[in-house]
Amino acid sequence: MVDTPMDTPCEQQALSATFPPQFLEFLQSNHINPDIYTMHEKLPRYVRIVQYAQRTSEEIQKLRLEVETDAGCRVSKVPGVPGFLEISDQSVSMSQINASARGDIVGMDVSSAIAALALSVSPGDNLLDLCCAPGAKLLLLAELLDASSGCGSKRGSVTGVDIAAHRVATCCKQIAKHAGHSRGHVRVFIEDGTTFSSLAPRDRWWDPKAVAAAAAVIGNADGEAENSGRKPKSRRKKVVEPGKPWFASRPLSNWYSNSGTELYDRVLVDAECTHDGSLSHVQKYERWGLEKLETQVIDDNRPTSVPVLQSKLLENGWRLLKVGGTLVYSTCSLSRYQNEYVVAGFLSRHGEDEARVEKIDVLDDIQCKGNITADDGSVAGGIVASPIWMPQTDVEWSEQGLGDRRSLFERMHNAARLDPMMSNTSGMFIARMHKLKHSPQQPSEDDIVPLAALPLSARVHAHAQN
Repeated sequence: MVDTPMDTPCEQQALSATFPPQFLEFLQSNHINPDIYTMHEKLPRYVRIVQYAQRTSEEIQKLRLEVETDAGCRVSKVPGVPGFLEISDQSVSMSQINASARGDIVGMDVSSAIAALALSVSPGDNLLDLCCAPGAKLLLLAELLDASSGCGSKRGSVTGVDIAAHRVATCCKQIAKHAGHSRGHVRVFIEDGTTFSSLAPRDRWWDPKAVAAAAAVIGNADGEAENSGRKPKSRRKKVVEPGKPWFASRPLSNWYSNSGTELYDRVLVDAECTHDGSLSHVQKYERWGLEKLETQVIDDNRPTSVPVLQSKLLENGWRLLKVGGTLVYSTCSLSRYQNEYVVAGFLSRHGEDEARVEKIDVLDDIQCKGNITADDGSVAGGIVASPIWMPQTDVEWSEQGLGDRRSLFERMHNAARLDPMMSNTSGMFIARMHKLKHSPQQPSEDDIVPLAALPLSARVHAHAQN
């Protein structure tokens, strides 16, 4: 076994003490404790067992023991999160684990898995992942759908969307390598998630016979090759083209797949963010240069432009969701402007008769099965969620300029945060929303913004006056 030495207080403070001043101001304005970045080496490494539902309990136990041997430290199942293993030593490299090289496990923080599991995938669902790259959640959704479908005639679908071609290419490689049988559910688009408009694919969109039959009925002019559901070998698509789907199973007819008329049953908006809650992401800047944190988080008006982008992604995901469906909004940021303020802005556009923020049942299940056991109060096991950020006193509500917006925060009280100081995971915000009815009128482009807030300088000035 490998013993992980305890960090000294000086070592724990070294990283946060060298953060650029503007990044520290960003943390302060968002009530983010810089000490969370000292938790990186103390948290476990999480991995997901690929095709977990297809494996027997004996195979899973054998795989766990193999990973434990290769890692040289304790490896255990994650209570309440099927298919996930917790490697107790964060410093263990995936390259030293043979199961990773074979494709039997993939690295994925359990916080990301909780966002996907919060959708509560059901048999035959049409799923939309509006910001799908690099593909970890998309793969998990495909497996969840495949495991739930059984022998039913309606297999459902998983549609992934991302604006960056190189990230979509990575996503497609992951699907091709790891998805196995569940790849038959997946299609991926290079498109802007804020304007993506393709509806869920038609029933049996993956079946060449269904494509051929439908084409014959309407007299598809594309000829015999299109009617057969396959293209001649020389024309088969090998890369993703903007605006056209890439199929993980086979290059079926674009026309048939894109002629669906139904909205999606479940939508995941794991939105682009500043990644400040991802401890491993911030840790990389020790190698890249901490001054680059300002470029990635502060420069180019990102603190203001990113929440607007997130608001537009959330609004479009909601537009594509059917009545009775579920949408999960998540980020790996702990910024209230990218989380609570975005959701509050959304709720201000959609009344209580349209949108309801629901309890995240999977979190309750996880917290019931796991616990914190260390005598010194440090995280030693189990996953613990935290409530959302909101002002705690009348003075704070006034200082934040939110005195007349309390009801919006009260409506989202079922949303949750995963704070690395206590969650045993990397940072995450998750809000699960149920669509009660369609909006009578779509909001204008100018209205799709996060909840307005006082700038930092104004809040500091107001606090000084009080």
